[in-house]
Amino acid sequence: MNETRALAGFVAGTRFDDLPRGLVVNCKIAVLDALGAGFVGAVQPWARRIVGVVRSLGGAPDASVIHQDWRTDVSRAALANGVLIRFLTALAVGFEVSARIARTAVGLETVRGFHNPGTQGPFGAAAAVGKLHAFDEERLTHAMGIAGSSSAGLLEFAWSGGDTKRLHLGRASQLGLESALLAREGVRGPATVLEGRSGYFNAFSTSTDLAKLVDGLGRDWAIEPPSLKSYATHVTHQAVVDAIQRFKSERPLDPRAITRVVLRAAPRIVEERHTEREPHDVLGGQYSLPFTTAVALTRDMANPLVYDAAAVQDPLVRELARRIELVPLDGGPGAPHNAGHETPGFWPAEVTIECGAERHTFRTRPHKGAPSNPFTWDDACEKFRRYTSSMLHAGRAEAIIELVERLEAVSDVADVAALIASK
Repeated sequence: MNETRALAGFVAGTRFDDLPRGLVVNCKIAVLDALGAGFVGAVQPWARRIVGVVRSLGGAPDASVIHQDWRTDVSRAALANGVLIRFLTALAVGFEVSARIARTAVGLETVRGFHNPGTQGPFGAAAAVGKLHAFDEERLTHAMGIAGSSSAGLLEFAWSGGDTKRLHLGRASQLGLESALLAREGVRGPATVLEGRSGYFNAFSTSTDLAKLVDGLGRDWAIEPPSLKSYATHVTHQAVVDAIQRFKSERPLDPRAITRVVLRAAPRIVEERHTEREPHDVLGGQYSLPFTTAVALTRDMANPLVYDAAAVQDPLVRELARRIELVPLDGGPGAPHNAGHETPGFWPAEVTIECGAERHTFRTRPHKGAPSNPFTWDDACEKFRRYTSSMLHAGRAEAIIELVERLEAVSDVADVAALIASK
């Protein structure tokens, strides 16, 4: 079967009325969540450097960049906005293409050393832009074929630090957009870019079942239920951070009094790539379970801005991270529920904190945003207000929320762009 054409046909043929109502709401939540992350990203030192490069490159002033008072061309805007994060239909089908490619690959990150969002992201972006331009199946196939040659992103940042992970989604947005624009002008791509002998899955994945790519296409949505983050750290660490946040809210904790911390956790979250004790930068810390645990024990992670360079250099955080014990669980007797059989979007753990003779043990549960504990619209609005409170006045934040809530009725997405761009 030609899986690439099957996905292209799905994108071309899907209408807004084909989307389940719950999926439409979840897409709005995803948009609001991405905008909130974009505003937080806009004030980060690494983002300022990247956005500064984008601005210096110039380009026709056609598109807006989140929280900036200048404009650039659509390609560079896609890069900047991606670094920072008919429209709803395009968003849904683009997400779906990305999710299906991601779920079908085996060992892409753990064996081959690629970063999933960077490799599959261009396909989703190309599909979404192609949908916005009303491409037919043939032109969408070409757009995806071109996007396949833009698949890139190495996982080496997990070992030696660097800001490349932050670039991967921006590059995916930019290169997927450019792939669709090239296809619009008649540039052709390989029609078997996913399944072919030298296609995506043979290049990036170990042996896999390509049937997963198209099973239930248009009927069973791979992006449902959704998975979103509550905290500024890797998705596999969300439940641990959430459990520590709850523990601290119920019982005041002096991190200087901690003598021992043990994490008995699902194997996925204690893989070697998530165990760096001495990260060089914020990204390295956010990718490390012991380091993120140490930050959560010393700071209120409800504020995404607290995970900064000061946290990474804090002697107390670094000393705690060195001492945290990691024990991978096999799901045997006494293990946290489902420790050996991971639930999508939730990797369970048991946390033990000792302060001298005082000992506390508690188990994690799905964090807000996990597939089994999804954000409601009200949850998403609360998070957006909290994330943007130091950047937006309340009136502007409420205007963005109101606009996203009625996104299917917005005739010109430029209205959204105008609200998120101006400072």
